[in-house]
Amino acid sequence: MKTSPLLGLLLNLIRKPGTLGSAAKFAEQYPLADVYSRASKGRAAVFPLTELDEFGKALLGAPIYKPAPTRHDTLDSILVVPPLYTPLRLKKMEELMREPVFSDVETECSFGGFRSTMPIAVASMGSTPVWNKVSLMVSRAAAEAGIPMGVGENVATVWGYSKRVKPSQPCFKERVMTYLENLKGPHGGVFIQQSVEDAYDELWNRVYSDPDITPYIDEGKVGFEIKLGQGAKPGLGGETLVDRETALRLSQKYAFDADPQKVVKQVYERHSAPGTFTPEILGSMIRLMHNNYPRARVWVKMGPYRDLEKVAELCSAERADLLWVDGKEGGTGLSPVAALKDLGLPLVACLGRILKLRHRLSLDFICSGRLVDGGDIVKVLCFGCSAAGLGRPFVVAAYSNGVEGVRNYLETLRVEVQLLTSAVGKYRVSDLGPEDIAATDPSLARELGIDSVYG
Repeated sequence: MKTSPLLGLLLNLIRKPGTLGSAAKFAEQYPLADVYSRASKGRAAVFPLTELDEFGKALLGAPIYKPAPTRHDTLDSILVVPPLYTPLRLKKMEELMREPVFSDVETECSFGGFRSTMPIAVASMGSTPVWNKVSLMVSRAAAEAGIPMGVGENVATVWGYSKRVKPSQPCFKERVMTYLENLKGPHGGVFIQQSVEDAYDELWNRVYSDPDITPYIDEGKVGFEIKLGQGAKPGLGGETLVDRETALRLSQKYAFDADPQKVVKQVYERHSAPGTFTPEILGSMIRLMHNNYPRARVWVKMGPYRDLEKVAELCSAERADLLWVDGKEGGTGLSPVAALKDLGLPLVACLGRILKLRHRLSLDFICSGRLVDGGDIVKVLCFGCSAAGLGRPFVVAAYSNGVEGVRNYLETLRVEVQLLTSAVGKYRVSDLGPEDIAATDPSLARELGIDSVYG
């Protein structure tokens, strides 16, 4: 840590024999770097990024690679536990007239009104440059694989609806049509978020009446997703860094930390509204969508809010097709440091609530938040979800090897899901259940309503 003369003076002043022992020990125990950063940078220290280039290259949220240091339980505290006695394996053997192997596991499933070749959906990642730049690669690979894909908020507003506003960045319609035109067979579908700012441009109305998209709407391959927050910043709106040219172009649609018309800076904070909801507002919104867009699927995505159960009950009563729940580990383009650290329920806590709801509600669930491999997906399914949502891994895969990288990544997920499902003696992913998992912590097992590994 680079220190100033004043900070060095502080370290000397706090040396107290018999207590901390030394300034160095104090520096290890106390978050001096955090306080020093705040004192040095002021407002900029509230956000993890301070440079526009850094923002464009970053993937925020919980660390994507394992193991990740956390202060709460994660899916790493859950194990897939196979039994010796496997009556469904015997049934599969009788069906095949041979001993089944892992490749006999059927990964095809349905959720949210779409059919999918795997219990996976590409999360509705938004307008951040790091994602948008590779979005067409992911769109093509996801469509070819036959898994649903989301298009996140602010894409049309920031990058244009049908025409690029920046040569290097695809527009909204390119994302959608690249996906739809590469679909093969009955699987897949695209679901589209609309933010408060997108609503000013009537994005859903525009999509629903677009002659290029209409044939796919008629086929049932298009859905609209109401966004009620995301994992990394539940209760907060979109936070983004933009240059002055972009700030001037969007000055009438977003709030900024400084008026770009009056204040000249290299980087501006762009803020968007989180949206205001009550049960009456959300219920009327779902009903309005059914009425205005009768041929489109209706999805709802929520952050890790404490009233998850109430939201799920309302979504079921209003006949939403699916509720997507994002744990606090979920990633985003830019979130306040305090949000990443302290806001929201962990994914495991969300899954425990879903497990208690799954049998009494007519509603499909998807969960997301730092899911990386096939083991993560299987565990999510065991808690009663119909599929798992992934976002950042697809960005990494696309940057590593383009479309082929995403194809390869998806194939590893398929194999791992098949391996673990077969290991518990089941041959359809829809047969996975809470009996197939156990927690390494007995108290966590009790809270979640699943077995402990200790019996």
